[in-house]
Amino acid sequence: MPAISIIIPVYKVEDCIRACLDSILAQTFTDWECLLVDDGSPDRSGAICDEYALKDNRFRVFHKPNGGVSSARNLVLDKAEGRFITFIDSDDYVAPDYIAGLYKPCENDRDIDFVHGGCVDQLPSGEIVPNQKYEPLVSDDKAKLFASFRGLIVSKLFRTDILSDKGIR
Repeated sequence: MPAISIIIPVYKVEDCIRACLDSILAQTFTDWECLLVDDGSPDRSGAICDEYALKDNRFRVFHKPNGGVSSARNLVLDKAEGRFITFIDSDDYVAPDYIAGLYKPCENDRDIDFVHGGCVDQLPSGEIVPNQKYEPLVSDDKAKLFASFRGLIVSKLFRTDILSDKGIR
């Protein structure tokens, strides 16, 4: 069982999916699986995902008819084997320490439900500036958990059983 399941919905990103997947392979934290969901992409995105699954068995690929990003994510939530789940968009790439940063608060605290942070912005000048610092949350206050989303599903780490036990999709 991996510590983290990374879920990436994939649609019409053949020009940038390799950068995304290469950034996953470059992670300093290596105890992960990556569930790639080809959402009926009409380009070579699904085939590129299949190539990565052949290179590294931590990648698992699922192909489905197009139904949108939420249906792609929901398809694999029950297939995730990690203790935690994170989502990455297929047109993004992450720094080598991104997953390690999300997981760090969880290493010694088995009660962490949610961590958010790790997003940076790259300015036109090339300068990298923090967008979200890492913030862990341990709470029975689920409203507080969901208020922490900031409108994004990415840059978050969720304890898997919180999502599955509550049927959150």
